[in-house]
Amino acid sequence: MRIIKSWFWPGVITAALLTVLAGWFLTAPIDQQLTDAANTALEAENSWASADIDGRDLTLKGVAPSEEALGAALKIATEINGVRTVDNQTTLLPLADPFSFVVTKSDDGILLSGNVPYGDARAKILAAAENAMPGIEILDELAVARGAPQGFFDLVNFALAQAAQLTNGEVEISGENYSITGTAANGADYDAINAALRTGIPGNGRPGEIKLEAPVTASGG
Repeated sequence: MRIIKSWFWPGVITAALLTVLAGWFLTAPIDQQLTDAANTALEAENSWASADIDGRDLTLKGVAPSEEALGAALKIATEINGVRTVDNQTTLLPLADPFSFVVTKSDDGILLSGNVPYGDARAKILAAAENAMPGIEILDELAVARGAPQGFFDLVNFALAQAAQLTNGEVEISGENYSITGTAANGADYDAINAALRTGIPGNGRPGEIKLEAPVTASGG
């Protein structure tokens, strides 16, 4: 019996360790392959999402820009061959209600505040602001959120164009309500702003508070 004990238990322990190591070395590459496959599938249309896989169990992470985007990412994750379960740890962008966008013009420059949709919207708006008011310092305090109204970018471009015609003031979009306060840069700009408002606000916009002042020179003072 002593001879059996001397070689039996070390052999059992060694075999167990080899089994564990073999399982680990086989599982790790599979997990990595599934992780790579999941992230490649998500990256095409859901770059906000990422996946981690442990033992064929997938954890989905990220901040979804919309409920539709979240649903699409979950569908992709659940359909990946080899994945056993999906743990959804994603969150949604905050919903802004009303969704707002404000252009404030002063002697210090332009302040953009309020909300901006997810994606390349911020870059587009900043480019439009620079194009409308070249050479003026622009401060960006926009927060990414859900809830942009239909025609939001048409409203934004309209707001930027009218802000460019002010010496100082504020143009605000709140949902589909459009408000403007401030002083026109000159008589021609005063007339142009009013004419544009009478013609109609784009992007389903509705007139809100309109407090536009003519410049002193336009009144003959």
